[in-house]
Amino acid sequence: MGLGLLYAYRSQTPAVPEVDVTQALRDINAGQVRAVTIAGSTATLELRDSPGHKERTTVSEPDTLVGRAVLDYNAAHASQTIELRYEPDTPPLSVVGSIILSLLPVLLIGGFFYYLTLRARRGS
Repeated sequence: MGLGLLYAYRSQTPAVPEVDVTQALRDINAGQVRAVTIAGSTATLELRDSPGHKERTTVSEPDTLVGRAVLDYNAAHASQTIELRYEPDTPPLSVVGSIILSLLPVLLIGGFFYYLTLRARRGS
């Protein structure tokens, strides 16, 4: 049951496709991007065609290409600007939480078998 719950949790978060920086810059210059969020060395582009359509690319730290391209696009197209957000890099707690969630089914199954062996010993 624990494995089923973990699978259901993992399958509900869609994977964001990875693109190279040149493709991201082409999308920005073509006006296909609604918003750009830069966190550390990752830039996430939200495209205009649908609210959930995103792309991710790796940028240098500090970012000099993607942020500059968004600012240049906004200066040239004042009627249809791209929202630019900078966020702090992901905290290490999220990595630890992901590891714990990955190990949770193993711990639950191990605990269940431990409980069964204790119960079998008491019963005989």
